[in-house]
Amino acid sequence: MVTITDSGHGGHRSSSSTSGAAILAAFIPTFVTAVIYIAIFAAIRDRYRKIYAPRTFLGSIPEKDRTPEHTTESKSWVGGYRNLPDHFVLQHNSLDAWLFLRFLKFIIGICLLGCILTFPILLPANITGGGTATQLDRLSFSNIDSRNVLWAHVLVAWVFFSAIILLIARERLRLIGIRQAYLLDTKRSARLSSRTVLFLNAPPEACQSENLEQYFGSEAERSWPVRDAGDLEDLVARRSGTAFALENAEVDLIKHAVKRHKKEGRLINGNGAANLEDGQPLVPNGERPKQRKPPVVGSKFDPIDRARKMIGELAEKIDSHRASPSRNVPEHSAIFVAFSDQSAAHRAYQQITFPTPMPMEDRFLSIQPKEVLWHNLAMPLSKRLSKASTALAFVIAFTIFFSIPVGIIGTISNAKYLAENVKWLRWLDDLPPVLLGLLTGLVPPYLTSWFVSYVPKLFRHVAKLSGEPTTTQAELKTQAWYFVFQVFQVFLVTTFSSGAAAVFAKIAEDPQDAPKLLASSLPKASNFYLTYFILQGTSSAADTVLNYSDLFEWLFNEKFMDKTPRQHYSTFSKMKGTPWASWYPKFTNFLVISIVYACVAPLVLGFATAGLFIYYLAYRYQLLFVCQTKVDTQGEAYKRALQQMPTGLYLAELCLIGLFGAKKAAIQTTLMVVLLILTAVTNLVLDRTLRPLELYLGVDVWQAQEVPLLAREDNISISDAAALHASSHARRLGLKKLPHPAPRVLSDFFDGIISSARMQVEGWLDETTFDDDESAPLKEEDIEKAYLSPAFTSKTPKLWIPRDKLGVSKEETQQNADAGLVTTDEAAEIDEEGKLHWDHRFENVPIWSKAKVI
Repeated sequence: MVTITDSGHGGHRSSSSTSGAAILAAFIPTFVTAVIYIAIFAAIRDRYRKIYAPRTFLGSIPEKDRTPEHTTESKSWVGGYRNLPDHFVLQHNSLDAWLFLRFLKFIIGICLLGCILTFPILLPANITGGGTATQLDRLSFSNIDSRNVLWAHVLVAWVFFSAIILLIARERLRLIGIRQAYLLDTKRSARLSSRTVLFLNAPPEACQSENLEQYFGSEAERSWPVRDAGDLEDLVARRSGTAFALENAEVDLIKHAVKRHKKEGRLINGNGAANLEDGQPLVPNGERPKQRKPPVVGSKFDPIDRARKMIGELAEKIDSHRASPSRNVPEHSAIFVAFSDQSAAHRAYQQITFPTPMPMEDRFLSIQPKEVLWHNLAMPLSKRLSKASTALAFVIAFTIFFSIPVGIIGTISNAKYLAENVKWLRWLDDLPPVLLGLLTGLVPPYLTSWFVSYVPKLFRHVAKLSGEPTTTQAELKTQAWYFVFQVFQVFLVTTFSSGAAAVFAKIAEDPQDAPKLLASSLPKASNFYLTYFILQGTSSAADTVLNYSDLFEWLFNEKFMDKTPRQHYSTFSKMKGTPWASWYPKFTNFLVISIVYACVAPLVLGFATAGLFIYYLAYRYQLLFVCQTKVDTQGEAYKRALQQMPTGLYLAELCLIGLFGAKKAAIQTTLMVVLLILTAVTNLVLDRTLRPLELYLGVDVWQAQEVPLLAREDNISISDAAALHASSHARRLGLKKLPHPAPRVLSDFFDGIISSARMQVEGWLDETTFDDDESAPLKEEDIEKAYLSPAFTSKTPKLWIPRDKLGVSKEETQQNADAGLVTTDEAAEIDEEGKLHWDHRFENVPIWSKAKVI
């Protein structure tokens, strides 16, 4: 631990340097923790493959999509992890999963480029900047006292920020080609969902089958209007809950009978039935479970018999409700429409709309039935707007008021200064240097990370309540909200609370000196992010791999919570998902922070590069061996992350404008203002230009046959296919307004990037095999109910109880059958000790069925 003295601005940090001490204090425990986590993971990985390698064997994953434990080059999973290419994730997991790995590599590349540009130029410039800062502060803007040195910062800012804009533009173009290849793949495009469009706020007339062609054109083949479910969803939920409660009670009954017979030493004959007198029940009436309603004073009843009766009553009620003519299409409904092919669906998505009083997104492509939030579909427009507005207001208020705890956490990083200037905190001065280093270096970023980790779960729940029609749209809305939260809380509030707490007293004493104080002190807030990246890149990344919370939850459920075969199967078959709305904003904000501090404290870029690379290794393992994509955005989440990245450029340029202004460097400030304006204009033009390509992905490919129609109008030879395509492409991009030959040049340039990405991904997808079940057309009965709410189609659950040698399960199965309930005791057994065993091979599990590809 090094103690230094700093007589310059920000001297509150100097009596015990918050730079070297905090970095060291944060690195040592987090590195040790990371090593311990990885060692534990390596030791228990093979024993708990359910948690650490489910994609290698679990029945939830089709055999063709399972990750091999080893490859021909290596016989260990480590070799398999190292030798499998990233595009294996594209072929066997999902497009979103592969794009997330691509996203991490992309932002690592930007940070590495920043290191290459800033380290050799800005670090020497800062060191020789004429200031009096010491230790790591000498490497930041804090040590700049000469205006002439600022030219180095201006040069690097122009080069680095311009390069980022170009890289983002190129990546967005490549993403268009990638999504085209994936979504227009022959086998995938033949699916029912690929040629189905969801229209919200459709008038009742459009929802009538006889009006299908009138409203949706001759290429519309089938429709599924969204009917008013009323209380059906509640009734179905009650029926399922009662059925599972019955299942649980019968398992308890079987276990109790087996244990009682063992205790009494009763013999069991070879036919699997106890040696009881013929005609007598295996479980005497006195041994059956009893309850009272109301409790204590009510009359006794058999809960199993009552559950059977209740299920039957609910089933009859559900059937009568479904048959009721009142279950019609409400005034403001929604409708799923299947078209003859994917191109027809995309054209309908582009052209068909229903006028509404307010501009809202009302059409959605390629919806999977499992993604639909049915209770939100038939919602009137006014109610949808009200819910959306209320949700947005809540998120804004939550984001603002969350600054209170985050601000306090950020202030802790300046605990030494607070101890010297706030009387009731002087006890902090008595802490040992090591503890003070931990308090200022490790505790703030750890608490920030912990607090923020629970926010996306709340936002996701609010998004689903806000009227979004699918889980995918709710996830994308959560991504937008959470990114704003990350930037505001993890960056802005934390940055200014770290710096502002330290300089507030001096600003109060001499307000005229505020710009100078802020210019010298705010860059020192970068120390927080140095330790933040250390924490995230070491122990947090290792925690992602070890994932002890999921391990403990699974073991606890297996040991104490799960009682029935169904519960054991549900726990075992459950896989970790991919919460894009949690993952993307977190790392997009990493990039924002890195860009903002690139010219202020270049060292942040180095720590960010290292931390992000470790995270990439951790998430690569997760997506190869652990995670299952449960929310499929078809690349939309990555597109939105790319659109959010320029936020870092705006903030960085504004920050430099303020810092240069504080130094009274007029020319340098002017140049940064010009760069800010160019960045905003370029990003605006880029968004407007690429929007039609990103929104209507397939039109470029399908319009190839229509391109000759443009030949006469644009004076192009009918035989010049390249020119015809370029002309069509330029029209869609809005480039035709530019002078000749700019439209052709820009179109060819854009199209070249898109085409190369599309061809690369098409080559990978050609190597992918499809199951016969995926290629086979759906049965008519499956098509008829494909886009009907489960409230109208779900059946009473098939009950699954374990077999026992006494024959109690056989008796309960027969009694359930007499009550109209389908029950099986296959693939599960209660042994003589009363312990439950079940067959872990999913093909033998009676309640498992292969997921239908819609």
